[in-house]
Amino acid sequence: MSEINKEKIQQLVEKFEESQFEGSDFFHLEHLLIAWHYVCHQPLAVAKQKFHQGVLELVTKLGVREKYHRTLTDFFLDYLAHLHWYLGTGEWQAVETNCPLIINNAKKLVGFYYSDELLQSDEARLGFVEADRMVLDRASLKLTVEEAPVFELEEFESPLIVSIPHNGQFIPHDVLKTMLPTALDSADTDWYLSQLYAFTSDLNVTRLSSNYSRYLIDLNRDSSGKVLYANADNTELCPTSTFDLEPLYDEDEQPDATEIKRRTELYWKPYHHQLQRLIDKAKAQFGYAIVFEAHSIAQEVPRFFDGKLPDFNFGTNDGQTVNESLAKLIEDFDTSDYSKVINARFKGGFITRHYAKPEDNVFTIQLELSQANYLDMSKNLMNLVLADKLKVKLRHLLELLKGYSIES
Repeated sequence: MSEINKEKIQQLVEKFEESQFEGSDFFHLEHLLIAWHYVCHQPLAVAKQKFHQGVLELVTKLGVREKYHRTLTDFFLDYLAHLHWYLGTGEWQAVETNCPLIINNAKKLVGFYYSDELLQSDEARLGFVEADRMVLDRASLKLTVEEAPVFELEEFESPLIVSIPHNGQFIPHDVLKTMLPTALDSADTDWYLSQLYAFTSDLNVTRLSSNYSRYLIDLNRDSSGKVLYANADNTELCPTSTFDLEPLYDEDEQPDATEIKRRTELYWKPYHHQLQRLIDKAKAQFGYAIVFEAHSIAQEVPRFFDGKLPDFNFGTNDGQTVNESLAKLIEDFDTSDYSKVINARFKGGFITRHYAKPEDNVFTIQLELSQANYLDMSKNLMNLVLADKLKVKLRHLLELLKGYSIES
């Protein structure tokens, strides 16, 4: 990890804005650090204007105006803006940790989106041109050379397992190119749950979370395609529309049975095999296992429910996935000024229902949070004040579940 901090970046920004760089001390890293500062502190349009103006003044002063490349400059600004959204932080160390590609091999990164032929054209140098290989957006954000793994796992010796199957935003390129623009933002993601439940590491509680978007395949649906809620509007295993009923594909591009089977093998089964392994391990070690299904959804989704959703929505499939003592723990859990319901609109999805075997001491609990409790809904970004308050309550809940004993 480098020693780059906010003070050093601020010094670079001041030097840049006064055009004090010499040609020998303004390289790719300095370019990125200054651009990162702007996209983290300004609206993107303002950040672009200021950065372009500063670069043009600098290259003009240095007598190297021909080195200015409009499309590449915009690409890195757009990429860093998407990265800032994805990471949810303005700390440069997060970029170093999660996306070394933009720092160490920018040429390869750019090559995922643009062909050399297009970038070398006068059109790309003098003005902005759209990528010809892959459109840059939130769903196509490339962090490493390899595709993202199906899941992230933090594993501890714990009877409690937190599963976050709708956390991911990524869509593989071969699928993305068949989808409509409505798919690009992965709008129905359970936003920022990995960050919201990051404290599980401090509690030594195992956490399994997805990396791929539910638009690719829904890990919380039966792979057979069986509907979750009878006589209700259900999303498919491989969804064809958003929660707002906007189509994700043209009709002739919707996934057929062969494609659904392929996605099941590549993305659905690995997550479920891992979850089953974790349950079996906890059961063997502690004599019981508790799977805590972490979810969130917008406060208002007319497709699925009327009005505004309560804050905490617990689901145990009408008590069938827990024993009496766990049911009482949930019932007695004090959510303070947050509203709470149990087995109302959300009774538990496929994971909650499928893995529960109370007679064999395997229990499952779903919690569907209203995103209004931790998001700035106008920007779909985490509200840190709200999130910090919510984390206190969630941490207490998981401490109770971790401290639960089958003999209690």
